[in-house]
Amino acid sequence: MAKNKKKGSVRRNSWKRWFKMRKISIINEKGGVGKTTTSINLASGLAKKGKKVLIIDLDPQGNVSQFFGVELKPFDIKKFNELEVPANFNTRQAVKFIDDFLCKNNGIQKDINSLLTSRNEDIHDCVYSTEYENLDIIPSLGTNLIKTDKYLTADNGKIYNRLKRALRTVRNDYDFIIFDHAPTFNNITINGLFASDEILIPLKIGGFELRSFINMMYELFDFEDDFEQVYKIKILMNMIPRGKRNDYQNFMKKLQELFKDKVLITTIGFQEAVASRSTMNSKLLIDTKTKIGFDYENLVDEILKGGN
Repeated sequence: MAKNKKKGSVRRNSWKRWFKMRKISIINEKGGVGKTTTSINLASGLAKKGKKVLIIDLDPQGNVSQFFGVELKPFDIKKFNELEVPANFNTRQAVKFIDDFLCKNNGIQKDINSLLTSRNEDIHDCVYSTEYENLDIIPSLGTNLIKTDKYLTADNGKIYNRLKRALRTVRNDYDFIIFDHAPTFNNITINGLFASDEILIPLKIGGFELRSFINMMYELFDFEDDFEQVYKIKILMNMIPRGKRNDYQNFMKKLQELFKDKVLITTIGFQEAVASRSTMNSKLLIDTKTKIGFDYENLVDEILKGGN
């Protein structure tokens, strides 16, 4: 289990640091395009380069959190079976009773849900160190985010900038913040985008994937217009089959023709055996010394150059 980070000092005259710190949302409304894998390996690669990185898990599935070992304690069935249940419980009381038990005994920590649902939450209580030097995480635990969107919808306050306000407290502590988004567009997505200034879209070749990409771009255009935001958008061709298949090569060339320098030079290949071993062993692809590992190293270098 990762441990909470201790509070750092906050300098008052550090607004320049907020703008210097790069905040990148990795997003795609289509699942299965390597979004989370990209988030994990990019964040880890930047940390290996000596950059201070905070990765934020905005996906209710919590795959980033699980990879870095920040997750709930196993369910203790013996303790549950030993509970003394008060008489004459109705259904609502029973649900609350079980909820209290889970929160107390499963070791639920503060997470991204805590920041989004509370105006007074201390962000330092939600940040955990990982086993990787220079890399911290704000996790998504126990599918709490599933109900967070409904909470934000019902709230009358400025729901879209809660995450951005909270992150100002740690603006002196990090060079990069990486947001791993769920494959959806809701109030949680809006919070992540509002706190970002760059967007990285992993795109897999295919008709359905291309349609999802276009739909998401329309969403981003609307978001930029509604909130008067201007983003630096980059497209990452991801999970590309190896080989010299002309159709794939021409597809990538056509996107470069359409979107110019928004398409990154780096492409990420797909090696099923390597990816499977990496998932099973919770090992970073960027550390595998394979072609796909070198691809991620190239991605890190290109992202670093893009900030100059």
